[in-house]
Amino acid sequence: MRWLRTLVIFDRGDVVSTPDWQAIHESYVRSIQCIDFPEGTGSLTLRRKVKRPDGQWNRNGVVYLKSQFLDHMVNDEHWHAEVGFDLGKDRVPPDFRLYPSMELHREPITSEFGDFDLVTTAPAGTHVAIEWETGNISSSHRSMNKLAIALATGKIQAGVLVVPSRSLYEHLTDRIGNIGELSGYLSMWKDLEARVERGLLAISIVE
Repeated sequence: MRWLRTLVIFDRGDVVSTPDWQAIHESYVRSIQCIDFPEGTGSLTLRRKVKRPDGQWNRNGVVYLKSQFLDHMVNDEHWHAEVGFDLGKDRVPPDFRLYPSMELHREPITSEFGDFDLVTTAPAGTHVAIEWETGNISSSHRSMNKLAIALATGKIQAGVLVVPSRSLYEHLTDRIGNIGELSGYLSMWKDLEARVERGLLAISIVE
C-alpha cells in the first residue's frame, strides 16, 4: 500500500517539528507500506469493482488491510492495539440552557468513547493515538471527534486518522470513510485548535 500525504489539520505548540512526531510518522508510514496482497509479494493488488446482475457492486473488503496494519504496528513497531481512553466520565459537562425556562443545565456524560486502534508514547513523552478507518463516513466523523476531544483534554498530544483516497475508496466497501467525503468538514476540526493546549491533529491518506 502507498502513503500519499498527511494533512496537518492543526498543530498547537509546533509538535510537527519535534523528533517525536518524525519518529511517529515514520513508524506508521512504514507499516502502511508493508500492507500487501497477495501476502508476501511486497505490493498491494486489488480487484476493480464489478457490477453484479442485480445492479449492486462487488468491491474489496477492508478488514484485511487494517489487520495487516495492526499486526505490523504491534509486532514490528511495538505500538499497543485497542487501548481505551476514559474521555468522558472524568470530564465536567459544559453549561447549557433549557428552553423555555432558560435555566442552566449540565447534561450528564453517560457514553464512553471506545478504544483507539493504536497508541504509543514517543521517546520524548508525546502520547499519540491512531485510528484506521474501516467503517462508513459516520465512523470517520466519530474517530476525528474522539481524537479532537482527546487532544483537548490533554490525554494525547498527537492524533491521526488513516483513510483511503477517493480513487481507492471506489473499489472498497461501499461508503467507507474517505478523504473526499471528509474534505468539506476539515475547517470545522481546524477550528478546534483553540481548545488544545498542545497537540497535533492529522489525516493520512493511503492508496
